[in-house]
Amino acid sequence: MEHDYANGFYARWELAAHAMSSALPWSLGDVAVLVGVVVIIWRVVARARDARRSRRPWRSAFGAFVDVVAVLAVYAVWFEAGWGWNYDRAPIETRVRYESARVTAAAVDALRVRAIAELNSIAPAAHARQDEPLDLAALHAAWLPVVRRAGDSWTPLVGAPKPTLADPFMNANGTSGFINPLSLTVQLASDLLWFERPFDLAHEWSHVAAYAREDEANYLAALTCLRSRDPVLRYSGWMELFLSLPPLPHYARRTFTPLVWSDFAAIARRDRTRVNLSFARFSWHAYNAYLKSNRVAAGVESYDEVTRLMIAVPLDREGLPVTSRT
Repeated sequence: MEHDYANGFYARWELAAHAMSSALPWSLGDVAVLVGVVVIIWRVVARARDARRSRRPWRSAFGAFVDVVAVLAVYAVWFEAGWGWNYDRAPIETRVRYESARVTAAAVDALRVRAIAELNSIAPAAHARQDEPLDLAALHAAWLPVVRRAGDSWTPLVGAPKPTLADPFMNANGTSGFINPLSLTVQLASDLLWFERPFDLAHEWSHVAAYAREDEANYLAALTCLRSRDPVLRYSGWMELFLSLPPLPHYARRTFTPLVWSDFAAIARRDRTRVNLSFARFSWHAYNAYLKSNRVAAGVESYDEVTRLMIAVPLDREGLPVTSRT
């Protein structure tokens, strides 16, 4: 899986998919999905017309069922071969030095204390640049060494996120972004806040780089942002890392500076006005079942396992994980 798929067939497919989709101003994955929907509707309508002319309409109904299953089967094979087999990739712990003894309550508390200090320290410089476009070059420069150190022997081709027809659904259920597994294009929700975009884009890029597990994508995104000298990227990384830590029952007002508190308030205000709670619960339950069906036993809880990796894996002077061979 590691040599022949993640660093073999999949790597070649990702480069080809990027060549096809990079020049387009919209998501090629949307087109792939719409084509499937159109084909299904066409076959069902055609079978319905046959049923009206046939003395045995049940045959047409069965034919429609077979047609729909056939289309879905094509997309299922496309999904698995084009991206889904990355779920079978060995965990990142097998390729980096993983020291489980480092994961203690004291280590979690220490990481929380550092995250709070870093957020308070970086907030002024980050806020001073909040209206500037995201520096994609700086993000990519910090990200590529991370995914290569974690196990990729190739150079994934990634770029700016594409607009998608799924944006209203992402805003309604609180999804920050996703990659379309059919075309490997990255989509981010339009209501992301400026300090969320760097981490979330690095997270989705990591999925493109053959890291399907959510905890690993979060881990790689966190390392990407934290090792950058760009204050916006660093602030994004520490913000998302702090939010993934087990929360304390209460934080005193003096814990964070007014700038950091204002960002927490912005997140709460966005979620309160944009997220449909019923739809969000349904979506996350469905996604939880999807993850578990792909052998991610923790389901959506795997998002927060980034804490475990951040503590258990030592880093070198460049902020890269130390490999198991070192």
